[in-house]
Amino acid sequence: MTTLVTGGPGFVGLNLIEQLLARGDTVVSAGIDAIPAAAHVVLDPLPGRLVEARADVRDAAAVTGLVAEHGVRRIVHGAVITAGPERERRDAAGIVAVNVGGTVNVLDAAVRHGIERLVFLSSASVYGASATATPRLAEDDPPPRPESLYAVTKHAAECTALRYRTLHGIEVVAARLTAVFGRWEHDTGLRDTLSAPYRLVGMAEAGAEAVLPDEGPRDWIYGPDVARGILALLDAPALTHPVYNVGPGTAFPLDAWCARLAERFPAFRYRMAEPGETGDPRLAAGRRSPLAIDRLRAETGFTPRFDLESALDDYLAWRRTTRL
Repeated sequence: MTTLVTGGPGFVGLNLIEQLLARGDTVVSAGIDAIPAAAHVVLDPLPGRLVEARADVRDAAAVTGLVAEHGVRRIVHGAVITAGPERERRDAAGIVAVNVGGTVNVLDAAVRHGIERLVFLSSASVYGASATATPRLAEDDPPPRPESLYAVTKHAAECTALRYRTLHGIEVVAARLTAVFGRWEHDTGLRDTLSAPYRLVGMAEAGAEAVLPDEGPRDWIYGPDVARGILALLDAPALTHPVYNVGPGTAFPLDAWCARLAERFPAFRYRMAEPGETGDPRLAAGRRSPLAIDRLRAETGFTPRFDLESALDDYLAWRRTTRL
């Protein structure tokens, strides 16, 4: 069975493609950039078949052509601009064109060619102003209240995808991903905010000092685990809901991550911001309650494999052999 992954050369896309190829699937990776050479070193020996296509989701004909040419039966739509405030100010139209317009093009291709299932990669950012309204964020309570343009466009695209599900009867589900870190994270130019754990590893390797914002725990999910969650939704024989949170079900504060880093990199220093300090803005993620994953776990059996300790061990070992 052939799966199209839009945004394949990106962070989450590469984690997903690696797991699809490892089990022998055929994958069509679509993106405006090529898959990095370092990724090919890992991906090419895997038993599956990888077809790499340079395609922009804003080009409806290109998207439809890929689906038709390669006999695509399933789609994971992850192509997105993860915009920060500066990009919002200078290129709002471009963000909307990719995040919303690109989603419409992928949905139209799915309808035209009778795709069996489409998993739309949404974001926990859609909770926005509701991010701390409850101790755990469930899919239906509290309601999304997106604030940033990235979150607004992700929510608009999610709602559009689910409207297509109703109008056309296609199997579409939205996966709201919590904050992801780890394997294959790199600066693609389309993701303005790299994860705090990623930045902290770089700071630890350089023997720098980190000043942490006091934001409390966050339910960071390791890259291979988020791919497993997406695959669980792609593979499930039947799904009874249109929206699923994808996270680890647990949370940890950044100082716990730093404490483990300091054990491995003695020159690394870290501290919490003093009263009146804001901390390093590159490490700020905002306060958000953990995502409830009861629905995902109950319907697919998904259970994360990595906790803080095992994720760090795996990631450091991976970085020693793979540099993007």
